[in-house]
Amino acid sequence: MTVNRQATFNTMTKAYTYRKATLADITELKELFTQTVLTVNRKDYTDEEVADWAACGDSDTHWEELISNLHFIVATAPDGTITGLAAIRDDGYLHSLFVHKDHQRKGIATYLLAMIEQYATDNGLCKITTEASITAQPFFKKHGYATLAEQKARAKTICMTNYKMAKTLCQRPGTLSSRRLVLRRWKESDAETLYLYAKDPAVGPIAGWAPHKSQADSLETIRTVFSAPETYAVVLKGTDRPIGCAGIITGDNMHISPTGAEEAEIGYWIGRPHWGNGFATETTATLLRRCFDTLSMKTVWCAYYDGNLRSRRVMDKCGFNYHHTNVGTVSPLGDLRTEHFMKITKEEWETAQRNRHIQS
Repeated sequence: MTVNRQATFNTMTKAYTYRKATLADITELKELFTQTVLTVNRKDYTDEEVADWAACGDSDTHWEELISNLHFIVATAPDGTITGLAAIRDDGYLHSLFVHKDHQRKGIATYLLAMIEQYATDNGLCKITTEASITAQPFFKKHGYATLAEQKARAKTICMTNYKMAKTLCQRPGTLSSRRLVLRRWKESDAETLYLYAKDPAVGPIAGWAPHKSQADSLETIRTVFSAPETYAVVLKGTDRPIGCAGIITGDNMHISPTGAEEAEIGYWIGRPHWGNGFATETTATLLRRCFDTLSMKTVWCAYYDGNLRSRRVMDKCGFNYHHTNVGTVSPLGDLRTEHFMKITKEEWETAQRNRHIQS
């Protein structure tokens, strides 16, 4: 129905693959780490400091220990080149998060962090801690990490400034509920039903994502794209069968560049047999309540491509207001489109809720 989380991450999953690191990756991981520190972090540290920091990655044995003992994942480009890495200990300490110097600002870090947080949640961890560089501190702050203290930490031989940071994981509820719908986590057993709707050429392309080609394609989407935090199967009450997908998008994966950490974007689609029943509107209203009441967002955005009037009507019904239009946007399918952006603030949403109560 609208530009949504699947479209965003499908763009990435066509270009990038996410997998566990192996010992065969060590040479490439060393190069990525060294070059990223020497280039990306140089703007915040002296030449002597980044050289000392980069030297921490010289030992193959050190990398072997990290890969063997930590949950260590990497992002790879279509040619197999590793473009990002992330590693977390079993106690919730995020040891590493680096993106290749030539692949910055493509949402790789945000998605790797989301996968790490999902891993932590799935393994019963309630908190993630890390020591963030001056360079990385704004990124972590944007994603909900609090700065606990500034400190001097030893790299190889030099003590450098970084920040102790932590995030208490908001355990995503098993379900969100509305009058007719349940929004729950996707399950692998949903693949058959997902394929039934996602293969329809009337559903995906208008929102910028390609129809699924097989049930295996749908299963892979559930395992990767739909495993991200705040991504939900839209289910009719009493059936446990998805009729669509919806999610809350934050950070670098938003279609609009956020001006603050307290902004989000909502995306959704509903299978064609269920169009015209108000399910997209009911879903969006449920996610708006979560954004403002639970996640403490101040602004929520929605976007739709020119001609997708169904999606525009959903946004109008939910109180979104037109903000701006981008012409010549390259969609995830590679074509040029006109994209319209709508937004609603927490104050506008609260006013609408009060007025609705008064009218009722």
